[in-house]
Amino acid sequence: MCGDGSFGQLGTGDNHSRSLPFEVAHFTPRHVEKLALGMRHSLVLLKDNSVYGFGSARRGQIGKCASRNEKSHNVPRLIDGFADVKIANVYANGDHSAALDEYCHLYIWGRALMGEYDSDQPRVVLPSLSISQVALGWHHAVVLSEGELFTIGVYRHQKCDIPVPRNVVGQQPNTNATSSSHNGSSSLSALEKIPCIDGEQVVQVASGTEHSAFVTDKGTVFTWGWGEHGQLGLGDTSDQVVPQRVKVAVSPGPRGVYCGSGFTIAVDLA
Repeated sequence: MCGDGSFGQLGTGDNHSRSLPFEVAHFTPRHVEKLALGMRHSLVLLKDNSVYGFGSARRGQIGKCASRNEKSHNVPRLIDGFADVKIANVYANGDHSAALDEYCHLYIWGRALMGEYDSDQPRVVLPSLSISQVALGWHHAVVLSEGELFTIGVYRHQKCDIPVPRNVVGQQPNTNATSSSHNGSSSLSALEKIPCIDGEQVVQVASGTEHSAFVTDKGTVFTWGWGEHGQLGLGDTSDQVVPQRVKVAVSPGPRGVYCGSGFTIAVDLA
């Protein structure tokens, strides 16, 4: 690992930054299956099904700490709550953490996405859905369930007075969900469903800081959310509250889409 280590997110046992890649000693003799990196924390899933977290602990994103006053942890620590389930993948962004088990159940911990309070204990959310993919933003999450797309949490750049353009996926979402101020500690929002696209199936989702994207089985890319840096790929820097079709100047086909904090990448897979 390398980069900013000021919250212990490099797992070195200190809070120093590193400009060259180095091996994290804690995992040297072990088989790492998956990694997920948040704003100030890291998650590691091992082959033996154990999940470790390190870095910032302020919002509970690396699990339960010995003391509530502990703000960070610079050595990988085991996250409790998965003893009776097989974890398939882990996810992180902002101050959030999530995992999917082999039965497509979603676990979330860290900064509140559903409900009023942060949680340092992984808990199942949306138990009625069979979830295949998850993408975490800083204040929201996108989940894919049997071809249907849902969002939870809030977009801080959401504008309730923007009219619905012609090339959107569906109608303007319910804007009655409550979001906290920019300095607030939590988000409160109901589950929002994004209507399906006629004749196309959503196959991949992605989220950045405050924008999201998905790609269909026909290679069509849609984006929405924060657009200040042009990350929506729509030719402007406007925010969008509903998914917009992106004009990708290449032939149709399999495609992947990925989001950084303020940018988006689409990759042809054919």
